[in-house]
Amino acid sequence: MKQLVIDVPANEWLSANDRRHWADKARRTKALRHRAAMLARQARLTVATPCIVVAEICYPRGGRADPANASDAVKPILDGLTDASVWVDDDSEHVPAVTYRRGSKTDQQGWHRITLTFIPQTIPF
Repeated sequence: MKQLVIDVPANEWLSANDRRHWADKARRTKALRHRAAMLARQARLTVATPCIVVAEICYPRGGRADPANASDAVKPILDGLTDASVWVDDDSEHVPAVTYRRGSKTDQQGWHRITLTFIPQTIPF
């Protein structure tokens, strides 16, 4: 299994619970997409598809969290992986499922960490 770790600063973080101005959301989306593409290129990451993506979300604080709310941050990251030619596309044919789970607390105050694990899909959905 392959993995990619992406540290996300507070000024780029997106959550499904956010109610942001469209321009701020667009800026954050662009930054996340660029960050993911850059890291994937540096790592020379390639992933065989179809694959299932497990997104482990690490928060800068303890307490309760809903990892699925990180979908607004994970989607532009997956788009950035497409930009970096990690796979042909992140559509349902190539990435049939994305799952979310809670990770441990991050070491850096204000930063989130998203660890993507790519699991080859051998059994059709």
